[in-house]
Amino acid sequence: MKTLIIVDHPHYDLSTANRRWLDEVRKYPDDFQVHNLQSSYPRSSIDAASEHRLIDNADALVLQFPIYWFNCPPMMKSWMDSVLTPGWAYAGAHHLEGKPTAIAVTCGSPQEAYSPTGANGHTVQEYLNSFESSFRHVRADFKGFYVFYGAAPADGSKPNATELAASARNYVDFLYSLTGKAPAAVHQAVQQPGK
Repeated sequence: MKTLIIVDHPHYDLSTANRRWLDEVRKYPDDFQVHNLQSSYPRSSIDAASEHRLIDNADALVLQFPIYWFNCPPMMKSWMDSVLTPGWAYAGAHHLEGKPTAIAVTCGSPQEAYSPTGANGHTVQEYLNSFESSFRHVRADFKGFYVFYGAAPADGSKPNATELAASARNYVDFLYSLTGKAPAAVHQAVQQPGK
């Protein structure tokens, strides 16, 4: 079983940070499955049964998206409404119960903007509190947030390449921490010492 990463980015072709993260994640196909909502549902109609099967067959679940008007992009909200349904996620069945879950987001503004005294007045976690509350409501094991700041500098420049590369590597470590698994290469070394 793999960690399932549900991705929503309305302008993925223009993305720098989200694409860089997923380029790093795709180096470990035995451990992670990337599911891009925009390419899977170009007409925006979420197939809840298909999404339920993906989640049921995953070790952990991560929602990845850019902060979009201090929230998630519209398709991610549609995904939440379509997938976390009564009788499957709560009120009769609890398919996410105990499943490690997390939120991974990129922010255009620098970190100092996301504080009580910063330009935005709140932390990322405060803006996305409804996600944490939703996961707790369906009895998932919420593991927290992974955030990259400065993904779209106000001056129109690209994010710092060194910081972005480090963030991508750290993102993979964060994903592994959700289940406590080590990379497949480490598993192989452990199973076959001396090779």
